[in-house]
Parts: sequence; structure tokens; C-alpha cells
Amino acid sequence: MIDYYALDGECLRKANKDGEDVSWIHLAKPTSAEITMVSKHYQLPKDYLTAVLDDVETARLEGDPKPDHKRPLLFVLEFPFVTTSASGYLQYNTYPLSLILLPDRKLITVSNHKPPFFDKLFNNPVKENDLTPKVNIFLSLLWELTFSYNRHLEEINQQVNQLEAKIRVATENESLYQVMDIQKSLVFFQESTSANYEVLKKLFTADSLDDRHSFRNHLHDILVETRQSMTTSRIYLKLVSQMTEMFSAIVSNNLNNIMKILTSLTIVLTIPTIIGGLFGMNVKLPFASLDIAFLLITLGTIVLCVAVIHYLRKKNLL
Repeated sequence: MIDYYALDGECLRKANKDGEDVSWIHLAKPTSAEITMVSKHYQLPKDYLTAVLDDVETARLEGDPKPDHKRPLLFVLEFPFVTTSASGYLQYNTYPLSLILLPDRKLITVSNHKPPFFDKLFNNPVKENDLTPKVNIFLSLLWELTFSYNRHLEEINQQVNQLEAKIRVATENESLYQVMDIQKSLVFFQESTSANYEVLKKLFTADSLDDRHSFRNHLHDILVETRQSMTTSRIYLKLVSQMTEMFSAIVSNNLNNIMKILTSLTIVLTIPTIIGGLFGMNVKLPFASLDIAFLLITLGTIVLCVAVIHYLRKKNLL
């Protein structure tokens, strides 16, 4: 599917077809016919449009980002995408997004999955400054992509805090499954933000697409935000790794406590069984001739059980 977007004042609006007012074209899960049509119309290599159809495509930059570039530039960046894992918890994957800048600064994006941060671009006005609207759309898209990592990292942090509240009573594997999903998400985030940072750094250090100061300032802010998400992902991954070890230790300790209690109860319950077995034998035994023999044996058994329970509690075994 191909969508065309043009600026209506400060906001993006959907257009019916391409034209001079169109600043951004997005291809969502493009078909072979759509790829061929766009490739011919804009004189693009087909691999610029098909690269992101592979979900494991890594971030990269193709072309020479100079202010007077005559060939299309390809930026492949990775964006976060929320899914549900097999264990039923939220998990964050990362998928590639192609950003193709044409010589006239028109932007073409291609994705195999709809980037969730696109909604932010439509809801927020495009900034007005000394840059062209097309360049501002490009920078806004880079910003929203980068900032979406930090948004999702905040959500992951909330999940981690909730898990910490449960850690004292952790006895089941469900919490471990959730920690595993969070850990997997952070691995994706760490690798993807690192790859994105390298691409953006090349754009920043190369001859800029736009030699105006505001362009470099915006790009610098995007780099800072990317570096922040890299650092946060790395820190959270270390914390979650430690939490995994802690969860395992706590689950094991709780199970040991349960087994200790059950073993102590088994000892207590064994006392009536032994006494009952002895006095149930068909031989001459003490108190056998007394009418209150059953009462005496029962009271003696209770006293003995209470004494054993007291001893086990004193030794912290029950």
C-alpha cells in the first residue's frame, strides 16, 4: 500500500496521489507491482525498497550525504515494535525502516510493519524554522523514531518495578518468564540503538545534507537522545540480568523453606502413627488393662507432638 502525505499548514494530511505538494511517501508492505512502479518513477534501485522486507535487516547508510547530492540516499534504521510473547507478556522487537531522501528532499519510507510512532507525526505540528518543510519532516521522523525507544524503556522500567514488588513471594515460573521477555526486549533495544547511532553519527560527521546551523542542532539532539537510549538499555539489561539471578535464588530459597516445613510436619505426623502402630499390636502392653487407656495414650501423643513442634520452632525448622 502506498500513502502520500502533504503539508497543510503545519500538519501532515493524506493526499490522493503524488504531486508537487507531496513531501512524504510511505510504502507499507509493498507488493512487487508497487515496488516496480516506485522504482521506475523515482529511478531508485529496487534493493532500496526491498531491503526492509527482511525483518532482520540491520541499520546502514548508502550514498554520500552532501548538500548537492544528485543520487537518492538510503537510511535503514531500526524502530521498536510491541508484540506479545508466547508466554503472554509484552515484548518489544525491533524492525527495519527505510528512509530514502530524493535529490529534491522528498522523503520515501518503506516498512514491513507499521511504525507506531507515525501517529505522533500526524498529531504534532511540523516545526517552522529556516529549514525546508521536507527536511523538517525528515528530522521529525528521525526524532520520533529515536524518542520512541525512550518511551518504551520507561514502560519496561515500570514492568521491572512491578516485578521487584513481587520478588519477595516469588515461587512460580511466571515471573521468570516475564523477566525473560524483558531481557530479550532490552537485548533488541541495545543492539538496535547502537546500530542506529552509528548511522546517525555518519550523517552528522559527513558533509551535511543541509549546511544550516539549525539542521546540525536538530541532528545533534537526535544523537543525544539515541545515546541516552543506548545507555539506558545497557543499564536496564544489567539490572534485569541481576534480577534473573535474584529471582532464581529467591524461588529456590522459598522452595527450600516449603520443603523444610513439609519435612517438619511429616516428623510431627509420624509420632501418632508410630504410637498407634505399637499399641495396635496383639501383645501385652502397658495400660492395656485400664479403662482410660485410650485417653491416656491420646493425651500422651498430643503432649509429645506439642513438645516436638516447640523444639522444631525453636530450631527454626517449622
